Amino acid sequence: MHFLRTLEQLILHFATRVPLEVFAFVGSFLEEMISPIPSALVMGTAGSLALFRHQPLQYLVWLAFIGSAGKLFGAWFYYFVGDKLEDLFIKKVTQFFGVRHEEIENIGKRFVGHHWKDGGALFILRIIPFFPTTPLSLAAGIIKMDLRVFLIATYAANFFKDLLYLYAGYSGLAFLHHLGRVLSPYRLGGDIFVAVLIIVPLIFLSIHRGKGKRLFQFLRQKSEHFFHTKIR
Repeated sequence: MHFLRTLEQLILHFATRVPLEVFAFVGSFLEEMISPIPSALVMGTAGSLALFRHQPLQYLVWLAFIGSAGKLFGAWFYYFVGDKLEDLFIKKVTQFFGVRHEEIENIGKRFVGHHWKDGGALFILRIIPFFPTTPLSLAAGIIKMDLRVFLIATYAANFFKDLLYLYAGYSGLAFLHHLGRVLSPYRLGGDIFVAVLIIVPLIFLSIHRGKGKRLFQFLRQKSEHFFHTKIR
């Protein structure tokens, strides 16, 4: 928590030293790149500063456009990382678990192909406040979601969510900022949870195929032998 408080102070200090548009873009980019940063901190602060500087309400729309662009670059980076992980790392992981790479690709094909459905699902997940977005970008890259669909859905969802945070800050709704700070550790926990959801299916497939199946059979034989010996 000390790290989060220090990070929050640095962001607030940065906000008072640069133009609001620069803060919205750079702060949103950092928020997308560094998961523990509270999702409402940057835009909530920008909204409050817009009110303090006597900016009109419609100015928030402009800040939402800029901030969403900053988040888009961060999401694009993780999409690229996920795409490279699929090419370089996932193959080694599947070999370790004894799962064919084609099986992973078949799982991905079940989630991509229809642009409206893919984009709609991504839009809904990303627009949920405080939902961890880094795993979504990584997963989109791994399963080879259409890049145009990914960028459009990501930008649209971020725009409406940022507009909500901006208006909350503009209206003086400090509780939303406080809630984001409280829930920030759970956002990191959400990243870990999603990672577990990716690993568990690999283990499940491993148990039924290849090395995992042989290991499972070996452990079962050992346990049966152990209990049989104890009973005798």
